[in-house]
Amino acid sequence: MVKPFWKSKTLWLNVLAIAVVVVQAVQGQPWVNPEIQVFILAVLNAVVRLLTNTSIKGSPVAKSDR
Repeated sequence: MVKPFWKSKTLWLNVLAIAVVVVQAVQGQPWVNPEIQVFILAVLNAVVRLLTNTSIKGSPVAKSDR
């Protein structure tokens, strides 16, 4: 089973992470220690990955599922 890319929880989590980094860069200082931010993002990505059971359209996995 495949889904469009905009329904990807992993994609949206990482878009949010990029937005947080950009806002912090504009403000000139991090809200939380960068090492802690990386750890939190890694844990959240792992959790989302464990909850994910479908691939996105156009991914190599989706092509091999045909």
